[in-house]
Amino acid sequence: MENCRKNILGRRGFLKNAAIGAAAVPAFGCSKGGSGASAPAGEMTMRENPKTGEKVSLLGFGCMRWPSLDGRSAREGVGEIDQNAVNELVDRAIAGGVNYFDTSPAYCRGKSERATGIALSRHPREKYFIATKLSNFAPASWTREASIGIYRNSLKELRTDYIDYMLLHGVGMGGGMEEFRARYIDNGILEFLLAERKAGRIRNLGFSYHGDIRVFDYLLSKHDVYKWDFVQIQLNYLDWKHAKQINDRNTDAEYLYGELDKRGIPAVIMEPLLGGRLSNIPHTLVPEFKRREPEMSVASWAFRFAGSFPRVLTVLSGMVKMEHLEDNLRTYSPLKELTREEFAFLEEAAECMMEFNTIPCNDCKYCMPCPYSLDIPAILLHYNKCLNERMVPESRLEPGYARARRAYLVGYDRSVPKLRQASLCTGCEQCVPHCPQRIDIPKELRRIDKYVQNLKRQAALMGDVKKKFAEGGYSCVVGNGEVYTFSRPGIEDLLDLYQNRRPLLKGALVADRAVGKAAASVLAMAGVAELYAEIITRPALEMLDALRIEVSYGKVVPHIKNRAGDGMCPMEEACRDAKTPAECLKILLSKTAAK
Repeated sequence: MENCRKNILGRRGFLKNAAIGAAAVPAFGCSKGGSGASAPAGEMTMRENPKTGEKVSLLGFGCMRWPSLDGRSAREGVGEIDQNAVNELVDRAIAGGVNYFDTSPAYCRGKSERATGIALSRHPREKYFIATKLSNFAPASWTREASIGIYRNSLKELRTDYIDYMLLHGVGMGGGMEEFRARYIDNGILEFLLAERKAGRIRNLGFSYHGDIRVFDYLLSKHDVYKWDFVQIQLNYLDWKHAKQINDRNTDAEYLYGELDKRGIPAVIMEPLLGGRLSNIPHTLVPEFKRREPEMSVASWAFRFAGSFPRVLTVLSGMVKMEHLEDNLRTYSPLKELTREEFAFLEEAAECMMEFNTIPCNDCKYCMPCPYSLDIPAILLHYNKCLNERMVPESRLEPGYARARRAYLVGYDRSVPKLRQASLCTGCEQCVPHCPQRIDIPKELRRIDKYVQNLKRQAALMGDVKKKFAEGGYSCVVGNGEVYTFSRPGIEDLLDLYQNRRPLLKGALVADRAVGKAAASVLAMAGVAELYAEIITRPALEMLDALRIEVSYGKVVPHIKNRAGDGMCPMEEACRDAKTPAECLKILLSKTAAK
């Protein structure tokens, strides 16, 4: 990670042209100068549908997360969709040039199509394109009659007599080829949809792909038969070359886009932000993004990446808040295509992000609701957030362990109610087949819960140390597996521990009566994880804080007094001019050796 940070943050002209090489840059054609000349200033960039010649907005509105009356996304909570807020978002989007709206019978607990239809029907039909899906996920809906019923209901809910863009939904999910055949082939539904396209009630027919690459490859091998008008894929600068590295059951977007491009099939892009992960990148990487484009959001880089491929028809974004919509409108009005150098910059940023080993959760919520009421996405996303912020310490020996421990536990309780946390997972695995990213959700929940319980045990141990210290009669209490007490004055016990029982202090939790620069140097060199001091000096506090050792205290003083109370402690006096803990400790050890 240190090398990554140096590469991204430490260089100001950081690409040495030939050093990165063409491998990091997509080979499918992009603007060399990034001029974004496809639209006048302030106007939405449009892409042409090669079949119909119609102009489609590069920004597409994903209707998976309409706002609800309880202030959350309607996909997350149980509140009703806020139709007024939906109308306002749709009105602003259309005014800003957006004309592609993507929904599904499965979105927002089955209510997205209706809300979308209400909002769009207030505008002339020629002003917008509707994309929806044959979302027959449940086996009970695999019959021909049930699937046709879903399709007919979409027309009703969307208040239209034709669908501009119809998709087979989530092919490759769950049972792969076997499930795909049951949903669309064996029941004759694909033939039905082809007939509807011929009749004009479906203007463009395609599919959205997740999971089993054999299904994707099979459907493209049948392109001469089915004549796919478009395909929806997951594409972003992390998945471009690293999707399979994140999960070996995934496929890199570079391959998916390349297969579409060589067949001339337009691509509709989902997950340009990877479930929000690319708008909340590791904080160590943010400065370089902002240095390059100070006025643009970090998220805008991901949208520029997705939009810079010429075969991309539209890029979907589920915009719950007006500020998200406005930011995306700025990015695509018009698009400033990435330069080759910027493509390479994002590839290097992606390589850095891979070092954080986050869980590939996109917050799609297909795993919800959990039969035991766990908030699965919130659990996984809190872990990812803390990992990106370096707040997931693995050992008490790490610098800043106690601070990170407290941040994780406090944030966990705030993000996920206690009755919805990972500890309540039964391992029923009902969530597993629904995850497009093919995450082993029960395994990850068990891992996170084990981690949380360990953090809580360490927090409890510090509580035991402070409790024992409060009982009185001890000058120092050490917790490291067990609780140890010491009573000699000054730093005698600390020096003895350092010289003869140093492993007891390494990663330990310590409570001490008075900690000056001398005691702080011993604690620092021994590698303690956390300290509570009744009294601590300002120099000691600054020394420990610089080393990211967590410190809590009762009172800060200028220096530790001698036993008579009429001057500075001799050990403190000896360390007054020492610059580092090592220099200070050397002085202390020489003084004790001279006695």
